[in-house]
Amino acid sequence: MQWQEIIGLAEKQSDEAYDVADWVELINLCQDELTPYAKMKAPTSDITVSVDGHKAEIEIAYDIGLDAAHRILDVYYTPDIENGKEIHLRRLPTFNRFSKGWKMDSAKIYLQGLGEEAAGTVRVEFYKRLAHAVYDEGPPETFTPDGPEIPEEFHPIYVSFLCMKCQQREEEPEDKADFEKEYSEAKQAFAVARIAHMEPWSLKYLQQSNPV
Repeated sequence: MQWQEIIGLAEKQSDEAYDVADWVELINLCQDELTPYAKMKAPTSDITVSVDGHKAEIEIAYDIGLDAAHRILDVYYTPDIENGKEIHLRRLPTFNRFSKGWKMDSAKIYLQGLGEEAAGTVRVEFYKRLAHAVYDEGPPETFTPDGPEIPEEFHPIYVSFLCMKCQQREEEPEDKADFEKEYSEAKQAFAVARIAHMEPWSLKYLQQSNPV
C-alpha cells in the first residue's frame, strides 16, 4: 500500500478527518516505533579511511547511509596494500584501547589495532531507521517515499496505529482500546516475523522473553 491509501483506510475506520500533515506526523511516529523491530538491512558502500597510529575514524553524520543507521551490525576492513584482504573486525568494549577491532559512540566509529598502511577501506553492515514520510501538497500531491519500506503483508499495522492515535486525540477510550489491541497484536506478529527472517538463531529466545 501507499501512504495515501493507508491514510484513506485510517480515515474510514476511525471516522476522523485530519489534514494530511497531521496524518504524516502520526505515520512518522509509527516509523520510529517500528524501527527496532523492522531489522531492515541497508546496502553497504565502501568508505575510504586514513590510518594514523594504527587507528582510523569514521564520522557517522557525514556518511550518506550511516547517518540513517539504527544499529551497527558488523564492520569489515581492507588495508590499502598489495593483495590486501578484507578482515571482519570484532566489536570491542569502549574501555579496550589496544585490541584489534572497532567501537563507537554517537558520533563516530573507531577502528584500532590496524597495520602500518596509510589508508584502507571500511564496509559497514547495519540496520537502518525507517524513513520518515515527507508530504508535498503540490500540485501534484506527493509522498516521499510513496509508501512503507516494510513487507506489504504488514502494512495494515499503520492503519491500526493511526486509528489508535487519532482516537486517543479525540478522547474516545473504548475505540482506542480496540485499535490499541489490534496494533499490539500486529506489532508482535511483525517483530517475530522479522526476527525469523533476519536473525533466525534468536528464535529460541522468544520462548523466554517477549520480543516487543
